[in-house]
Amino acid sequence: TLRQLPRGSWSSRRVAPGDRGWPAALDEIADPPRALFVDGHCDLGPGAVAVVGTRRPTVAGLEATHAFATALAQAGFTVVSGLAVGIDAAAHRAALEAGGRTVAVIGCGLDVDYPARNRDLRRAIVASGCVLSEYPPGTPPCAARFPQRNRLIAGLSAAVVVVEGGERSGALITARLALDADRAVFAVPGSVRNAMAAGPNLLLARGLAAAAPDPSFVLEALAPSLVWSGGAATGAPEPLDADEATLLALLDDAGTTPATLAAVTGLAPGALGLALSKLEVRGLALRRGAAYEITASGARVRAAAAAAG
Repeated sequence: TLRQLPRGSWSSRRVAPGDRGWPAALDEIADPPRALFVDGHCDLGPGAVAVVGTRRPTVAGLEATHAFATALAQAGFTVVSGLAVGIDAAAHRAALEAGGRTVAVIGCGLDVDYPARNRDLRRAIVASGCVLSEYPPGTPPCAARFPQRNRLIAGLSAAVVVVEGGERSGALITARLALDADRAVFAVPGSVRNAMAAGPNLLLARGLAAAAPDPSFVLEALAPSLVWSGGAATGAPEPLDADEATLLALLDDAGTTPATLAAVTGLAPGALGLALSKLEVRGLALRRGAAYEITASGARVRAAAAAAG
């Protein structure tokens, strides 16, 4: 059933090549759209960067998305993505929270309530940026339209950052389309144990993307005059006790269950639970369902401990 947005909650302005407000970057792609339907104000500013990825992100993927979108927005870039749940939504939210511009490209008509869970996010995007589509109002979403949408995401952007995605994910389609349009492609490397890192790792292994472990790699390539602080916290972190250090060394981007950790470490259930709880409270680990994943803060603390020891 086609879910439509309530009357008055959306608008549709048709923009064609040559019109005021037409994104000139789309004239550079092989198959530019004949027209765009725009809700909001389509201003790409001095440049745009796409941040894309899976609908099923890990904690590490969401943290990386927040870091990249925040840094790009603060540097003045417009963050482009596809309004899908997961990485796309996280990129839009981070750009808005940073006070920046963001553009959402959707694969259906502007009057279609899809995805419904991002309705409030869409409203916030329109308030400071825009939602756009090449499909007229009333066009329902379907699988064939999303690769078409992805070519617009790539075409609008000077570069595409792939955060997470499987080997056949839509994010990799966007990366290939970006390469076809002579856009720069960056991939966030991830653990081989993380199925959602398979796509970015494949791009890197085949030499199709530049590695971007953090936003500075993208900013140095696109705007070398900028200085990125990285948002590192000041002050020395509280030292880890022996059990915390042991467990932090074993955690990964992919979830690890307490049973697995117990089997590897030999820790008693009480000691294991206490150490995991302490890591979680300190923001070094995060529990998702029945498993634990390392956070970006946890990875930094672990790296610092390894360097010191």
